[in-house]
Amino acid sequence: MPETIGVKELYSSLTKITRATNRGESFIVMKHAKPLFRIEPLLTHQKEYTFDDLKKLQFKGGGRHTSGNVDKFVYGGP
Repeated sequence: MPETIGVKELYSSLTKITRATNRGESFIVMKHAKPLFRIEPLLTHQKEYTFDDLKKLQFKGGGRHTSGNVDKFVYGGP
């Protein structure tokens, strides 16, 4: 659910809001209790995996597509 902020807060906290948007957060900007517009990231926020996440993976059976499957898991994709 996007956070609701006022126009004054947008002006005074633009750097903070920009950083939050880069982390995947969305905002609805209000003026006089009416929504004006929405601020949201252009790219969908993707989970960043750590080495600990990757250590938990176990590949059984192998197969010729294992490398491709690992790439899909780590980098996303079809």
